[in-house]
Amino acid sequence: MTVMATRTGLGWEHGIDDVPSDVAIAGGLCVVAGVAGGVRLLDAATGRFLARIVVPGGVYRAEFSPDGTVVALAGPTGYALWRVTDGALVLRTPGLPARCAWSADGRCAVSFGGVVRVYAPGTGTESWPAVDGRVRVDDVVWVDGGALAVALGGEVHMYGPRGRTNVWTWPVPVRLLAGTPGGAWLCAAGDVPGVQVRGAGGTHEDLDSVGDLPAVGLALDAGGGRLAVEDRAGLTVWDLAARGGRVRPRPRRLPAQPRACAPRWRPAGGGLLATSGGDGMLVVWDVRAGSARKAATPLARRHVSAPVAALAWHGTDALLFADRAGRVGARWFPELTNR
Repeated sequence: MTVMATRTGLGWEHGIDDVPSDVAIAGGLCVVAGVAGGVRLLDAATGRFLARIVVPGGVYRAEFSPDGTVVALAGPTGYALWRVTDGALVLRTPGLPARCAWSADGRCAVSFGGVVRVYAPGTGTESWPAVDGRVRVDDVVWVDGGALAVALGGEVHMYGPRGRTNVWTWPVPVRLLAGTPGGAWLCAAGDVPGVQVRGAGGTHEDLDSVGDLPAVGLALDAGGGRLAVEDRAGLTVWDLAARGGRVRPRPRRLPAQPRACAPRWRPAGGGLLATSGGDGMLVVWDVRAGSARKAATPLARRHVSAPVAALAWHGTDALLFADRAGRVGARWFPELTNR
């Protein structure tokens, strides 16, 4: 491992014996998940190794709880909740592909097969079952008011402790959902181009696609005001915070990066979005700058030595990344410090 001195102490690189699939950060801790199932806990400032577990079957998604004490791990054959404060593996149910989502108060919703379960913060105790049947669950996300949105084929169901509260149907199968626990919007995309947006007050919008490709990723910023829609040709950013609850009609288009990984909004807000991809570039965009009639231009770039598999923000001016050669590292962007 090499460490380069910077103002923030960030600039390290560390090799792992796996192909990284995701990275997540909370406080001073970083979790790196691998496709072979190895999950490593690192010190985010230096890359120092702290702990490791193995989830059989592999992991493709890792996410910290809001208080940073538990990591939800989802993979092609099951899921786990890892309590990093004492190293306990709170829960593991192998056998089926899984997805996980955290609520603002620390509840974890897990979907696998035709089942969705909700677990209490930090304990792994089941709170209530949302879905249990012979159905296909494509995605789950927490939305305004503590409700759980579940994509079941061509429908989006809203659930709470007392059961299903309402149903939102769409003519095509819904595969992707995006929402924020305190936000006013729930966004859905399926097998055709375009995104449907539903407001907490009943407002509906259909966002036209830019091009003829369906979405492969949706990302709302922390405030729920901006939506990044990823397709195989690039990213489209929509401003959902217009007056009167209406979506502003003109999006911003960001050029594609080869084999891009999911975009990441800066937690502090300010309209900054990080992307990366197969060209080995970490790129930060300011989606507010310039005219919506023109494609956005990068605000800052950093090059790494291999295609990037995952990234996460560390504070407001640094990015953690994992590349396909098995390296995990951090890059500082001093030009973002005062933005």
